[in-house]
Amino acid sequence: MKDSKLTLPKGIFVLSLDVELCWGAIDKPAQLEKNKKYYEQARDCIDKILVLLEKYNIPATWAIVGHLFLQRCNPAKGGKHSDIPRSTYPWYSKDWFEQSPCTDDKEAPLWYGQDIVRKVINCSVHQEIASHSFAHILYGDENTKRNTVRADLTNCVCEAGKFDIELKSFVFPRNTAGYVDELNNFGFTAYRGIEPVWYRSFPKGLRKVCHMIDQLLSLCPPVSLPEYDQGLYNIPGSMLYLPMNGFRKLIPVEFRINKAKKGIRKAIENKRIFHLWFHPFNIATNQKKLLYGLEEIFMEVQSSRDNGELETKNMKGTVELLNCI
Repeated sequence: MKDSKLTLPKGIFVLSLDVELCWGAIDKPAQLEKNKKYYEQARDCIDKILVLLEKYNIPATWAIVGHLFLQRCNPAKGGKHSDIPRSTYPWYSKDWFEQSPCTDDKEAPLWYGQDIVRKVINCSVHQEIASHSFAHILYGDENTKRNTVRADLTNCVCEAGKFDIELKSFVFPRNTAGYVDELNNFGFTAYRGIEPVWYRSFPKGLRKVCHMIDQLLSLCPPVSLPEYDQGLYNIPGSMLYLPMNGFRKLIPVEFRINKAKKGIRKAIENKRIFHLWFHPFNIATNQKKLLYGLEEIFMEVQSSRDNGELETKNMKGTVELLNCI
């Protein structure tokens, strides 16, 4: 089904998680150091999230940075991951892999994650493993070259294949979309587009103010229909489940719960998709409160599903549903 006017049989709840550990800040040394304490707790958060997904029978999409599929890597002739042509950026003077230790999971567990991949695979409720690029390269940045993207995707597909995983869904690093046609060439069928929030087109400074207002008022997040784009379905995000560090710690967890519940109800009423997303390490910013909030949201999903009003799908499952319509 490729008609932008498609009609869903009922509302759909989609959950996607961006698993990146240190790779998410590979080009931001100060942020990496600042968030390291949260990255170190990410595995514990993942364990507890998987328990909740099993308890509430929710199939999620885990978008995992491809390098985390490795157990070890070594500098080859030409340096670290020399098979990936470099793109250069005016705002980052170092080599993209400068911070990567290029050792193994024992010495640098925050840069490798085969154990995480296996935990997701072994979840009793089937989870989708998707791609979050191989090295958190910014596909949507104007300075990123096509040959960099192709090599990055080649590594993703290769490493996932060693686990007999066929990658079908993609989440762009920092939600900067680009080279969608290359995703199609590598067999992907869906990607997560950026949330169509009401303040998206505002100037950057004003967007931050509006974001805070939006959160404090628990305004209903957007719900969407997928859009067919260059051979893939764009399944836009609806709401980031906010961490509780920085200014966001001032926002009570109940506001996040209420906001998500509004999104779920709107998806049901309009037969649209409510797409919740976050990074597992975000939960580490206040594990007790954020896991409580996540469970409250899952309980709402379960209740709505049991009433026949809502379906729960991962991104791949959503595409399979769309292809049957």
